[in-house]
Amino acid sequence: MKSKILILDNKIYSLSKISNFLKQKKFEVVKPTETQSVFNICTKADLDAVIIDLRLFGEKSNNFIQNLKENVLPEHVKLITISDRTSTRQVFDKITVNS
Repeated sequence: MKSKILILDNKIYSLSKISNFLKQKKFEVVKPTETQSVFNICTKADLDAVIIDLRLFGEKSNNFIQNLKENVLPEHVKLITISDRTSTRQVFDKITVNS
């Protein structure tokens, strides 16, 4: 079974670049639509990791990430934060560490 990865990023280029890279590595990439709740996806999609842009929600990003980590994600789901400087290789390495 493929590992499922949820990507949360508002920059189309970063999103497609990381998504395409992970698909080449045989991961299943999940992206929310505008009508889907991220929290619902995180609790129901049987994810292995969530990749989130540190600035996705501006100043509220830290609160969102903390809430996600403490109240929503199961313990086994990796939470990976990224920025504009994060390479696809760094993301892949974080996903596969201790997998």
